Amino acid sequence: MSTRRQFLGRGFTALAIGFLGVRRGAALGPQPGCTDTGAWPLDVSFPIPEVPHNPPSVFVEGVPFHGSWLGDPFDAASIPFHRGETNFPGGEPPQPSEEVDVAIVGGGLSGLATAHLLRRHRPVVLELHEQFGGTSTGEEWRGTRFSMGGAYFITPDEGSSLQRLYRELGLPRRVRESPPSDDLAELDGQIAEGFWEGRGLPQEQQEAFRQYAALVAEYAENYPEIPLDPDADNAWLLALDRMTLRDHITSRLTVPVPPLLAAGIQAYCYSSFNAGWEEISAASGWNFIAAEEYGRWVLPGGNAGLIDALWRSVARADAATHRPNCPPRLLRAGCRVVDVRVEDRNRVLVTYRDRVEGWKSLRAKRVVMACPKHVAKYVLHKLETLDSELRQAMSRVETNAYVVANVLLSRPIARDFYDMFLLRNGQFPPEFGDAETFSRITDAVRGDFTHAGPGRCRDTSVLTLYWPLPYAAARFEVLVDDGLDRFARKTVGALDPILSLCGLSRADVRQVRLARWGHAMPIARPGFIAEGTPAIFRRGFMDHVHFVHQDNWALPAVETCLLEAMEVASRVGRRL
Repeated sequence: MSTRRQFLGRGFTALAIGFLGVRRGAALGPQPGCTDTGAWPLDVSFPIPEVPHNPPSVFVEGVPFHGSWLGDPFDAASIPFHRGETNFPGGEPPQPSEEVDVAIVGGGLSGLATAHLLRRHRPVVLELHEQFGGTSTGEEWRGTRFSMGGAYFITPDEGSSLQRLYRELGLPRRVRESPPSDDLAELDGQIAEGFWEGRGLPQEQQEAFRQYAALVAEYAENYPEIPLDPDADNAWLLALDRMTLRDHITSRLTVPVPPLLAAGIQAYCYSSFNAGWEEISAASGWNFIAAEEYGRWVLPGGNAGLIDALWRSVARADAATHRPNCPPRLLRAGCRVVDVRVEDRNRVLVTYRDRVEGWKSLRAKRVVMACPKHVAKYVLHKLETLDSELRQAMSRVETNAYVVANVLLSRPIARDFYDMFLLRNGQFPPEFGDAETFSRITDAVRGDFTHAGPGRCRDTSVLTLYWPLPYAAARFEVLVDDGLDRFARKTVGALDPILSLCGLSRADVRQVRLARWGHAMPIARPGFIAEGTPAIFRRGFMDHVHFVHQDNWALPAVETCLLEAMEVASRVGRRL
């Protein structure tokens, strides 16, 4: 991750947050009349920093790359939260210096959504990194915003709680909708027209594609809602959750699944779930596949556009009652929570390390853990003793790593599309054990999709390449000292055919920017929902600590984060 000095050197201007009345780099230390929160200034924490007009590069096989990893900044020796970090001076947490209604641990999509929904209670959001956004951060280059992680979310149902939230945040006026019919499929270096129809295949194989399309339509009509509706009859959905997606599809088709259809489904599962169709539950699989039939919403910056709207909402709440030039009180970036303990008098003590590694504590009436469970299980004080069932449930959450490559281009992409599905030779591993050998870029997404389209003329563009790593050892591969060089060289090897399909060449590449996410995606294993793990997370810890995260349901989706935020915000709001 960039240091504060590097960040401020990117040319980020007051235009982004000028309405807040916050000066760039202001209030790094205690000021008279200010609360010393120990956080970075708001402009440093902004989730979509600006990339220099002509960014400096290092060259790998003649292709310019940004000289360091973006995303997770940790090296192999300093990964946080793989053990307890409570080496307090004197052995005990410091005394709290302030009291708040709500403290939220984690400033990604889940944490910021919860903070927005609870903003009238002035929640304090404690974020480990210098920037907010988690795996949904983005960047901006020459006026184009693009995603470093999540790219889109599903078009909301009319009148739904999600639609109301999106309207409240002003998203509809900035979104561009992408129907699945606009996507492209690449096969053997060519655009495969009619791929999902089995065009050009023998009749029996075309019949398999037809039956698969009918299954997709069936589950679009009878949609498996996750998170579960507690008032609905969910028996059919729980039965689906106990099966793998592969077993369910093969049991429903009356003809064999041809290799090309299997490869297409497997590639989709790697891209969307970071796991194979033989590993994920049928309920979760259909939740994703069927939802895309309704279309997708894409914002400038991908899902970073949603983060931006949420961040601004909480920042406005902060600025409304907070003195200018003081450290931010609500949005506290660079503050790593290491200990959360429920006290006897129905309060929760939250202890964190601030941006200069100082120790601070605050006392909250309610705490929302909006961080992954592999973090929460090391932060909750005496978790094993006080709630061993919850501790065991947290250990059942598995995650896989992801790499995202943003290719900054000095020419526009001629063809208007959103997602190009990359099948290469049409072979994807049928079994988990082969995943490492076949690991590859699965999607080329137009990072400038909202800036492109008919009637729009730009002289630059951005191509975002998604590279799932669906095997446990991958997180160590991206952390080792030569990881950046190795992934850069692999990216170079895949780049030429992708550029060619877009009418571009290496000469048009201004820079490639690699982002790594070591625990990016929870794996939707069969039985995770049916065996009751989400219900354990939803009941919380000691009646005062609540959980909001996509891994509550092991379903890596924007909607999971937002719906869980709504559930918890409603519960917390009623009790304050």
